[in-house]
Amino acid sequence: MEDTHRDWINARQRISTMLFAILAGIAALLVLGLVLITIRLFEIRGELDLLRSQSLPRLIKLSQLSQDASATSSIAPALSQTSARSEYDTLLARIQDKEVSLNALIGELAGLFETPDRIDALRRNADLLIANFTQLTGAVDNQIMVDQQVVTFADAFAQNLGVLRNTEETTDAELRALASQAVFQINNMLLDMNRARFPKNKQATETSFDALTRHIMHADTNVQPNSPELMAVHDIAELWASSHQEILSEKSTQLTNAFQIKALVEENSLIANRLLSSASNEFWRAETELATQVRLVNETTRFTLMVILGLVLMLVLGAFLVQRVLNRRVFQRLEQMRQSLARYADDREHRLSDTRPDEIGQISGAMAHYMGVIDQREKELSAKTTALERLSNQLAKYLSPQVYDSIFSGKQEVKLVSSRKKLTIFFSDIVDFTETADRLESEELTQHLNHYLTEMSQIAFRHGATIDKYVGDAILIFFGDPETRGVQADALACVRMALEMRQRLDQLQDQWRRSGIERPMTARMGIHTGYCTVGNFGSEDRLDYTIIGGAVNIASRLETMAAPGEILISYETFAHVEDQVVCEQRGEIEVKGIAYPIATYRVLDACATLEYNQYEMHERDAHLRLDLNVASMAAEDRAVAAKSLKKALRLLEQGSGAPLTPQNDGHQGDRTEEAASARSRSDDPNTAK
Repeated sequence: MEDTHRDWINARQRISTMLFAILAGIAALLVLGLVLITIRLFEIRGELDLLRSQSLPRLIKLSQLSQDASATSSIAPALSQTSARSEYDTLLARIQDKEVSLNALIGELAGLFETPDRIDALRRNADLLIANFTQLTGAVDNQIMVDQQVVTFADAFAQNLGVLRNTEETTDAELRALASQAVFQINNMLLDMNRARFPKNKQATETSFDALTRHIMHADTNVQPNSPELMAVHDIAELWASSHQEILSEKSTQLTNAFQIKALVEENSLIANRLLSSASNEFWRAETELATQVRLVNETTRFTLMVILGLVLMLVLGAFLVQRVLNRRVFQRLEQMRQSLARYADDREHRLSDTRPDEIGQISGAMAHYMGVIDQREKELSAKTTALERLSNQLAKYLSPQVYDSIFSGKQEVKLVSSRKKLTIFFSDIVDFTETADRLESEELTQHLNHYLTEMSQIAFRHGATIDKYVGDAILIFFGDPETRGVQADALACVRMALEMRQRLDQLQDQWRRSGIERPMTARMGIHTGYCTVGNFGSEDRLDYTIIGGAVNIASRLETMAAPGEILISYETFAHVEDQVVCEQRGEIEVKGIAYPIATYRVLDACATLEYNQYEMHERDAHLRLDLNVASMAAEDRAVAAKSLKKALRLLEQGSGAPLTPQNDGHQGDRTEEAASARSRSDDPNTAK
């Protein structure tokens, strides 16, 4: 149970768990925000669709309805005041257009309201308005016809009255006055539209016509019976008698129609106001709904923007948390591990101490364990390496450095294999080594021989030579394998090595003489350039890296034929070094196994060295030491030196009794004179170098 609880706690502290929790939280919030944004966007879409399909069209239609209602309400007064048929027809056409427009708007608005009861008031008022206009147009139409009839009657009476007035005056003035009064009363009745005065005007008109009628029937008159005046009066009286009932009926109808038209106009105004009020109410409600929808759209937009801003902040916070977790729980600890590994690599110091139970802590623990394993393996490997180095250093002394490097670098395989190459072979041997060995004790002999071989080997290594072997006091060296700089460069390096060996040997002879050796060791050297077989020779159990072939025999024979302190080379070598080294031809020799004679040359010195040292002289013998540098001497110094040499010559002559001639007794000769002699011979075209 405790292990399970501990594993659960460790799992909670793992970096992957923390990162998963942070990323899962970010993903959950992101999904939630996207869901909310999607819902809000759908809401915005719905509201915008509602605005586009209902609210805005409803406002537009209601506005048009209000305009039509206002325009319609202004037609009724104009219609009630018209008396001409043309004006009536024009207003009737406008009324019909407005009726069609109202019906169309009501029909369109019916589809824009969610509930039908909201359109009922508009439809009801519109229907009432249309019905009112129907009644009003009918009443106006009837009134126009009645007015035309009334005007016709008025015109008939006015025409008769005009005829009466156009007749000559008679003595019956009362008749004329009664006729005029009667026509005036009837015209006043017909033209007066005041309903309240109609009974009075009617009574006055009837009274006037009754008086006129009685006067015509009972009064004496001086008017002729057939006179125009009397006929006009009779026409007025007969017109009234025949049509007064119709006139009164038409006038009554006119007044009734006028009253009805007035009532219909007032009703029309009331209905139009109600329709306009209903339209205004619906317009206000539609405007309120539109404002509400716009507010919802704005709120939804603000909410969406806030959600987006929240998501951005949440992503920034999540990135900060992830960066903080990675920085504190991963990168810093990895940097500590890197520094610990760097210190471990420098001084093998263990500083990995991360004990947190997470992935980095586990890696740190594993690395600390591996460090311990590495330390243990390094100790074991160090011991084995030390043993191998010690063994390798010991083995290296039995091999040439070039051969040793090529074997240990993998360039050359250790197996029975050989190749044919053109090499420059060098042999050297100590003159009269047997006699020298008899003169010295074995310890001294060993010391001096090792000293000699060490000095010569160091010179050989500096010139890139491959030391094949030491055969007692003899040394076998070759150039051109396993590394070569070219046949000519290899030959020149070999000759320069021999010259440096001879010079060093002269210096060693002085040391050996001072150490008590009467006859110091002197070497002779032979050099030849030719093709050899070089490689590993021997058996599968033991190999020897060496060279074989006729060129080796020629180099050995040249060394044997050389004089003490002399370097003898073959023509093959001379051909490669003649531009850099001064040589003297020695003739030809026969070599066993070679069918042709070998031309030989004695090496005097390098050209540059001879040119520099032509004014120097250095002689060493058992009883003589001479160091002379004429180039560095002033005139006085040369005079003093000449006196000293002359005195030395007199001493020599006194001691021997005869002039001393130089003999080739094995000691160092006068190389400066030899070099001068060789230079003179080389200048002779009949003498080969």
